[in-house]
Amino acid sequence: MRTLWVVGDSTLSSFDDKYYYPRYGYGTRLSCYLNDKVNVENLALSGRSSLSFTREENYQKLISGMKEGDFLIIGFGHNDEKTEADRYTCPVGSKDDYGTFAESLYTKYIKPAQAAGCTPILCTPIVRRTATGEWTKQELHITADTAQFKGGDYAQAVRELAAQLGLVCVDMTLKTKELYDRMGCEETVYLHAWPSDKSISVDNTHTNIWGARVNAFLVMEELEKAGISGLSENIVNIRADEPLPDKNRYLEKNAAYKPVVFSDELDDSKYFKDACGFKGTVFGDISYLPGECDHYVLEEVTDGIHIAVRGNDGKISSVTDGIAMYYKKIPVDVNFTLKAKMRINDYFYNNQVSFGLMVRDDIYIDRKMPDVLGDYVAAAPLNLTHKELAWSCFARKNNALMQGSTVGRELKPGDVIDVEISSNSDGYAVKLGDSPMLTGGFDFKLTAVDPKHVYAGFFVARNADVTFTDIEYTEN
Repeated sequence: MRTLWVVGDSTLSSFDDKYYYPRYGYGTRLSCYLNDKVNVENLALSGRSSLSFTREENYQKLISGMKEGDFLIIGFGHNDEKTEADRYTCPVGSKDDYGTFAESLYTKYIKPAQAAGCTPILCTPIVRRTATGEWTKQELHITADTAQFKGGDYAQAVRELAAQLGLVCVDMTLKTKELYDRMGCEETVYLHAWPSDKSISVDNTHTNIWGARVNAFLVMEELEKAGISGLSENIVNIRADEPLPDKNRYLEKNAAYKPVVFSDELDDSKYFKDACGFKGTVFGDISYLPGECDHYVLEEVTDGIHIAVRGNDGKISSVTDGIAMYYKKIPVDVNFTLKAKMRINDYFYNNQVSFGLMVRDDIYIDRKMPDVLGDYVAAAPLNLTHKELAWSCFARKNNALMQGSTVGRELKPGDVIDVEISSNSDGYAVKLGDSPMLTGGFDFKLTAVDPKHVYAGFFVARNADVTFTDIEYTEN
């Protein structure tokens, strides 16, 4: 039995979504076009670059598992362009230049595959969907120089490497662009994941099950023509789906999807005045409402915003959240940056205590509700009893908490820390303290509950007292 190994990022990987149209990477549909003589082993992981993937168990599984007669599809690019030391590779330079995208692909994947007698196949990254029909460089994976990170054309780097080494290259950047141009943006919306049952919530980076099937078709159609011994002759069903897999047959919504009842027509709080252009509220899994206790302080002070929570009220837990927050309602298609200095006046060592910046999918006004709330991304510490190993940022995604990085040192009362959240085409980037901006794991949209807006601002959960100063909010 031959194995077709698959490595890459979220555009190839599998997911476990609660979306209306859940995410599927095209690696999950490749087996639809193979007979039983070739087995697909999809090791692709969301959020990984060709560099960061090598730190995963799946990479070791690949290296130890490849054998004579196997094949390897390599599909990175979306995250190699992210300006983070742990994921970035430079698009400019050859396989002999250390730190380049080409060198990473060659040394970490192509050479080990060839040494094992496994045939490597390169794929350029699929495009990000254009919602207007007009293409930007970002959607085509052409980046600009940013600080110490050099920009360039990631798809072209793959093409040139394949040509230099005489490898098969499936140009998915070109193929998906041409396909999207033919279909038009009114139809390509159905190729992509929808967190909610409203098309405005569409995730323009990740495909749904039909989009994954279409992309798998494009890959396998090309590989059938390539004449790769042991693979091409075992490709099937191309003629059956020609010219493309049928939407009416393959597009499936999530039968278990339950829409959240939510209104973006928000009343002002009866208890908290606006502060620095942000509105106050307390909501979620809390013991008492503001009018029933004195557990909450949300106020504008001379140099910024002051938020304090007492009485063990609220939490960030594995299943529910209860927070005090000053928020700003932002259209979902507006890219923004929110930054501030966070002065820790006091806090209680408890792993449900947190404070910092947050961008959310939903917001509620002075409402006690132990239900599971919407997803969010936070530039904030969590698990503070772990001291230097406390989380420095985290997110709730599909109702589950996920960790970003660690703080690297114990946070203490009196500390003043820079915090920042910014949005981008794929999701969000966060920063706490001296750590670099982090996007790994936060490449998702917050549109499952409110497809039109996000809610960004300052929060405190459980026992903490924090002042935010030097507040800067900008829209790009």
